[in-house]
Amino acid sequence: MAERRTPDGAAPDGETPAGGGRRSLPPEKVRRRATLRQRALARAIAVASGILSRLPPGPMQRLAHLAGVGWYLAAPAQRDLARANLRRVCTWLDEQGTASPRVRRAAHDPAALERLLRDAFGHRARYYLEVAMNARFDPPYLAAHMALADPELAERVLGQPGPMIVIGLHMGALELPAQYITVTRGRHAVAPMETLPNAPLQAYLERSRSRTGVEIVPTSRAREALERAIERGDIVGLIADRDVSGRGVPVTLFGAPARLPVGPGVLAVTSGVPVLAAAAIRVGYGEYRGTVIPLEVPATGSRHERARQFLESVARAFERLIAEAPEQWWSIFQPIWGQP
Repeated sequence: MAERRTPDGAAPDGETPAGGGRRSLPPEKVRRRATLRQRALARAIAVASGILSRLPPGPMQRLAHLAGVGWYLAAPAQRDLARANLRRVCTWLDEQGTASPRVRRAAHDPAALERLLRDAFGHRARYYLEVAMNARFDPPYLAAHMALADPELAERVLGQPGPMIVIGLHMGALELPAQYITVTRGRHAVAPMETLPNAPLQAYLERSRSRTGVEIVPTSRAREALERAIERGDIVGLIADRDVSGRGVPVTLFGAPARLPVGPGVLAVTSGVPVLAAAAIRVGYGEYRGTVIPLEVPATGSRHERARQFLESVARAFERLIAEAPEQWWSIFQPIWGQP
């Protein structure tokens, strides 16, 4: 999950399923080591979040989308990389016959591709707004604004008791699938998060997300925390569409070689619990549609072979999820297929 950055230039949140990062600092060390600027920034974000959570989501999302268009105009290098990635996705979907009319036009018409690219910047900006409005996503709001693409399938896979692994990607409202499960099902979820250089901001994000039933653990001790969560019968949430470590497993993604982090594959194979891929895309301003795809874990072969086969099935699921709205897959702003 060049890296995506938080507003103060920190490393991204919720990215890798295991390894790396620094341990969370105790509160007294956070206060002692944090700079005045870091504390002021964390406080400003907390205040802004409280204000934004009380404002109408629709108009705020429109403003965020407009800010994203300004971002598009101001970031030529990011435009170039995202355009190349988005073109690959649209072209492949068109060749497979799974492209929507808008994506099909983008595969053949540079002007249509550019419109899709501008929307990609808008959706990226809207994600940061949704992080700030995290407290808004309570049960009544989700019941009113979150629809399911296949309610019967979702009820069957989400309604089963016991532990479960939910694999997501940097797409749409990234955090909503786990929040939907916790607030509507009364389940407890555990998810890893990279340790940020700004410790007060780290503490604020952990508190904010814990209010929705999602326990955040640092990646430095993610493996043991996720294993304990499965033993307790909890939900484990992982973001797995980007290989931050550079040691991921080779897969084919949109017809070209890419890498996915190995952690989700190993955890799925060793735990033996149900696994599903999930995403929540935006369908308008303040409305969302959730999709879940059950995944099969191979039963034969070595652990390495089974993990590799499983991650290929994860790649196929990601292709299906991204096909719904390629402009909402904001991993296109990062190297995916071997670009520098």
